[in-house]
Amino acid sequence: MKPLSWAVRLRNPYLVGVYLGINAVPDTALVVDGPDCLFFKAEYVQGTHDLHARLLDPAGRHRVAHTLADTVNVVLDREPQVRDLIARVGARADVSVVLVSALPMASITGSQYDRLAREVAPAIGKPVLDVPARSLQTDWLDGYAEVLAALARGIPLESGGLDKDAVAIVGPLVHRLEGDAMADVAELARLCRDGLGLQVAAVWPSGVPVARLAPAGRAATVVALPGGRKAAALLARRTGASLVDVPVPFGTAATDAFLRQVGMATGRSRQAEATIVAGADRARSEARRAGVPPGTRLAFVGDPGTAAGFAGLAEDIGAVPVACVSSGHPPVAVGGLPGVEALVGPEDVDLCLTGSRGVEACIDRGIPFLEHGYPSYGTHALTPRPSLGYAGVVGMAERVANRLRWWRDTVQGSSSLRP
Repeated sequence: MKPLSWAVRLRNPYLVGVYLGINAVPDTALVVDGPDCLFFKAEYVQGTHDLHARLLDPAGRHRVAHTLADTVNVVLDREPQVRDLIARVGARADVSVVLVSALPMASITGSQYDRLAREVAPAIGKPVLDVPARSLQTDWLDGYAEVLAALARGIPLESGGLDKDAVAIVGPLVHRLEGDAMADVAELARLCRDGLGLQVAAVWPSGVPVARLAPAGRAATVVALPGGRKAAALLARRTGASLVDVPVPFGTAATDAFLRQVGMATGRSRQAEATIVAGADRARSEARRAGVPPGTRLAFVGDPGTAAGFAGLAEDIGAVPVACVSSGHPPVAVGGLPGVEALVGPEDVDLCLTGSRGVEACIDRGIPFLEHGYPSYGTHALTPRPSLGYAGVVGMAERVANRLRWWRDTVQGSSSLRP
């Protein structure tokens, strides 16, 4: 049987990205106008990818609620029922913000969810925010970005003036609340705090409640990562802060660029250069000690922000980047490297860094793999495991070296590729 294409394997739907965004802000809840299959989509996150997720609740107090729209009732006026569901979810003490969205089968009937949100919010005394119903137009990355944008439009912010020494970081891909994604959040904050001497008012999102996102309102500079650029622009417009776009600091070159751009925007270029001198060479030196064989051919499948730094990361650890593709839809080659459709077997690559959907494609083709990013159903991180910043370079070198040794000693010569 011919293996399924990488494009088919890698597709993640828009609403899963919305769920990831909700999961990353623990006192938000989502009401979706649509059928009960929406409930089961939460299982793409909870209990599979994220062992710390709390989207679903054994007692039935789920953070993802649906209206039970179906082919019969979808043509009826269901606005009273939608309002009632939003109000009931919003009345819960553990919910600070309700987000409202829909599947296309419901939204095409003309319900104005932004209007419903405005109507219900005063009654419950909490923000009710609209997330556009775009399941047919785009993918998981935009779903995640739209959650952040909705929060940037509508949550209360601290006021009282901007602090020139404070930054808000918007857009890290907090795809789960385990030790890998949370260590990356900590590393982003550490680069700004310890590397540049800045106060980090808030990181959006970072696994903290809405009230801990509100201090972003006093940050004089909003630092926008690729996944949060729309939200960052909205936040800066609300507060009058300056806005700086930065790369995801994956690898030393991208980390250097992150520091330089934030340093320039905040008047700390000298501190940035000092931190780069101290961090980059040390990270590369420590990474080489991990023992990745020189010339190891690496491929990468992941979110486009991280993929942009992959070639540099590979070179940091002594490897050769041979293919790189984003896990958006459709998958596109990144950084001038070939796309992964060029990878037809183990003769083309020594290791592919990819999420679980890419793992399936690797297994089809006999390609060695290291599970990384969303989704990771077979690999979990219950202790800190950064992949970003200078610490992340060393951490990735360690993981790649260990995986190559494991593959050589355990899998080669076996009829099964599954660990």
